[in-house]
Amino acid sequence: MNAVLAAAVVLTAALALGVLLLLRTRLLARRSAATAYFAAAVACAALAGTLGAPGGGTAVPAAGGPVLGSVGLGGQQVPVLVVPNRPGYNLVAVAAPGASAGTDRDRLARGGPRPGSALTWVPVELPAGPGRVWVSAGGAVAALSVDTGRGGAAPAPAGLRGADGAECASAAAGSVLGGSAKAPAGCPSDSLTEADAAALRETVGFLAGRGTRSVSLVEDDSPRGRAAAAEVRAAAAGAGISVGAPGPSSRRPLVVTSGWAGADAAVHDVEAGRTVAEGTYLAPWLLTAPLLSPSAGQLIPLRYAPGSPAAVEYAAALGDRLPGEVPSAAGYQAWREARGTAGPAPAKLYAAAVLYVPGSGGAGGGGGHHHGGSASWLPSGMIVPVAGLGTT
Repeated sequence: MNAVLAAAVVLTAALALGVLLLLRTRLLARRSAATAYFAAAVACAALAGTLGAPGGGTAVPAAGGPVLGSVGLGGQQVPVLVVPNRPGYNLVAVAAPGASAGTDRDRLARGGPRPGSALTWVPVELPAGPGRVWVSAGGAVAALSVDTGRGGAAPAPAGLRGADGAECASAAAGSVLGGSAKAPAGCPSDSLTEADAAALRETVGFLAGRGTRSVSLVEDDSPRGRAAAAEVRAAAAGAGISVGAPGPSSRRPLVVTSGWAGADAAVHDVEAGRTVAEGTYLAPWLLTAPLLSPSAGQLIPLRYAPGSPAAVEYAAALGDRLPGEVPSAAGYQAWREARGTAGPAPAKLYAAAVLYVPGSGGAGGGGGHHHGGSASWLPSGMIVPVAGLGTT
């Protein structure tokens, strides 16, 4: 009897996966199929929920590694991400607005949005060993089983606790999607990669080639932010370009080397007219829909095309496991590293263009929730190459 039941479960899972793959193919051909795709993703998540751990939630079984699972709330499976899933400070992300989370069902902390993401984020302190994370949304409560591991686990990276914790968690999710059971050792904001440093230098060179004599700079005090600002200033000095602070009077290119939080404020300042910019040049790690959606003339140097097969595969995998969240440069890089496919490539300058439909509230969300399960890097928009960048 157990063998028959097991065979039935495998057959059901295979059929559900087949439906999902078919719908994903149609989605990549026609974005209007996003609703059907999301329904299939929820159906597969519900199937996984029937086979999950006690407490109503599914989870990655590895102890001490990021958990990407789901809980049953209000008749549907709601994705939940727990990073780093170690004793102490953790970030819990829930694909539902107004969600709360915690370890005590009767004392849950209410979450909120984070710049660059479409999820609800809740800081939660987890004890060592097996346990549960309780999640509440829409009047329903359920638990996700986790295991943070025993003694000797490294604490959460410092970057996870800061304003750009969502970017760090996005990298951890990308690593899980790529097949790794462990989160990256640190956070993207911990250091500036040589590839990104070169892209920034090449961006300044591009501006110099257009006759630019001055730029504005938005930076932050993270290790990556300080190093990136230094690269921009050095390249600008070598090209005879002055660097100043953004403002409402000086119309010049705006270069943004901060993290997600600083960039979110910068693009909204441009959109609102508080900052005047002749194009907003984002650092490569700022590729995420909420930072591209405001009308700020965003351009970004990238070493990959967001519409390439690999980038679309990552975005589709994210839509499968964490529907509602948007793809990110941090997640894609971690996904590629987990699969062993990351490699050097020439940088190109890309421009973001969003189609605004009156009454729609914009596309891609500026900190709101996007629950379409879409595999698009920029819903209702395009990210297109506009120029090649030289080698520096």
